[in-house]
Amino acid sequence: MSNRFELIKINPFEDKRGSLKKIAMKSRMDIDIEEIYLLYSTHESVRGNHYHKETVEYFTVVSGTAKVALKDLENDNLQELNISSNDNFILKVPANIAHAFKNESEETLVILAVSSKEYNASDTDTFIMKILD
Repeated sequence: MSNRFELIKINPFEDKRGSLKKIAMKSRMDIDIEEIYLLYSTHESVRGNHYHKETVEYFTVVSGTAKVALKDLENDNLQELNISSNDNFILKVPANIAHAFKNESEETLVILAVSSKEYNASDTDTFIMKILD
């Protein structure tokens, strides 16, 4: 069974100063970017638990480890995985895939999100679907 979500491996540039991780690159993203934001999540908090009918999002863990749940609404496939900042992945979540992120660690979880649609409370493309407690 193939997944419509995608884990994109990135290769950080590293030297004695540390590392550089390129996240938003035109060659890697097939969207027009309308919004970029950081999520800071405390211990046991859950983010997401929703899907979008039009919006495509890319996520990367900046700090900590996220328990990620993804449910494809086209085939009802539900998957869970853990992604840490050390994994060097960008998670691409297309439309009609419910997604949720949980911080099971004491450490604050930080996720960078890139979205193809700016959030608008009067014209939302966010539909609640609880897939992770």
